[in-house]
Amino acid sequence: MGRKNKCKARMIPRQDKRICGSICFCQLIVVFSSVSLIYLTVAIYIPSYRAFHSGFEEIPVMCQTINTSMINNCSWASCGEWCLTKTSGFCPQIQVTTRRNGTSLQMQGCTNFISISCPEADTEKLYKYNCNNGTQCKSLTGVFNCSLGHCTNMSEVYQCHYRADGFVVDSDKDNTKLNGFFECKGSKCIKIRRAFSCDRYCDTIYTALRNVFISVDNTLHMAYCQKLVATTKSHGREDSTIIEPTTVWTAKKDDVLMMSCYTATYKSNKGVGVINGTDCINGTIYDLAHIPKPSMNFTTFWSLHDKWRETLDRAQHYVPMQSHITIYNNSHLYINLDGCVNTLRGECRQFLHSHGKDGRNQTAQSRFHCFYNKANSFMVVARYDLNKTWNELIVAISIPTVLFAVSFVTLCIIMQSVKVGDDTKMRCQYCIGNSNVSVNSRYEVTETVFEQKIVDETQ
Repeated sequence: MGRKNKCKARMIPRQDKRICGSICFCQLIVVFSSVSLIYLTVAIYIPSYRAFHSGFEEIPVMCQTINTSMINNCSWASCGEWCLTKTSGFCPQIQVTTRRNGTSLQMQGCTNFISISCPEADTEKLYKYNCNNGTQCKSLTGVFNCSLGHCTNMSEVYQCHYRADGFVVDSDKDNTKLNGFFECKGSKCIKIRRAFSCDRYCDTIYTALRNVFISVDNTLHMAYCQKLVATTKSHGREDSTIIEPTTVWTAKKDDVLMMSCYTATYKSNKGVGVINGTDCINGTIYDLAHIPKPSMNFTTFWSLHDKWRETLDRAQHYVPMQSHITIYNNSHLYINLDGCVNTLRGECRQFLHSHGKDGRNQTAQSRFHCFYNKANSFMVVARYDLNKTWNELIVAISIPTVLFAVSFVTLCIIMQSVKVGDDTKMRCQYCIGNSNVSVNSRYEVTETVFEQKIVDETQ
């Protein structure tokens, strides 16, 4: 009676891990690359095709925000998160005026340089009083913006001009009636029924011994300069050209020069310096007698904008008025040709913050480079770079295509070189060093050796 094999033979032999791993890995790459090609068709290929056939100019111009609105269920949005779905909820609509770039200038022989900023007030950071909670609103002082008993003190960041002539509310007892604007003293709050204006609290503008005022965003640069030199020349709605330095203005006793620039940098050498400005427009001359001395606030400065005596450049070549270089008066602004992004990192809110300032509450309007279509005034875009689009398209096509092709060819080679034997085991026909013993499992080797011993004993 022969001995029984302690290790039973496997019904299905153990497969070669290298062959199985290669097949699984290549199949995984084929699936992933196929899905990538489908997704990139919407995210890269179609937008790239649109960009190359959009007809937009590649040289940027300047845009300035004139109106920003936030509505729900809008028909269009300047920026939307995730391009595969329609924008809903967060729906910013930004409208801009489009113009040519202003000129590049240099103020020379400048002294007494100073910069004064008046940043935009952020009411979102104000503390909210909950008048529904005990006696928290027992002693309020100032102008408050209330909604269902929750109030913020606007007097912390604004100086408001109003007339409180409405009904009286006890903020400590009748807190549910606190809806709208109120003037509060202690717990007595009086409703402000009519519309009113507010000015931001800003630093004082010192005007003594200064004849040049340059506005840059919410900052005012001031100095006493000897002359103004232009290095570019404007041609209305056509591109500006670089010229030899040309003196445009020289200081006069009773003249004050004001302008607006995109950037202004001051460089000093022993107390006398130069101011370099880019995209400078709206050069105007004021009478020195009309400028308050020795100082004024920003409210007074803003009121001077329409009181200029004459334009600096009547030919509109060196410091042109904005109306002279305007291309489109009103266009829809989109972040790109699709009006959406796929980053899901709150990029649209950042875009609204940087491009959506429309000049409300005496703040500076957003001013930025944009791209336009000569044949269509409906829309302008903030991002348009064909070189970047081309590079992204090459990467988006080459990587998944190469991975798909290599994996597919590898699977075809495996299909031709790997055969399944009668024992259901996959074996590579062309692999070096392939033998029955080397590829069999430990249990199969034991069974073969045992059967050979039985044959020898029988003989």
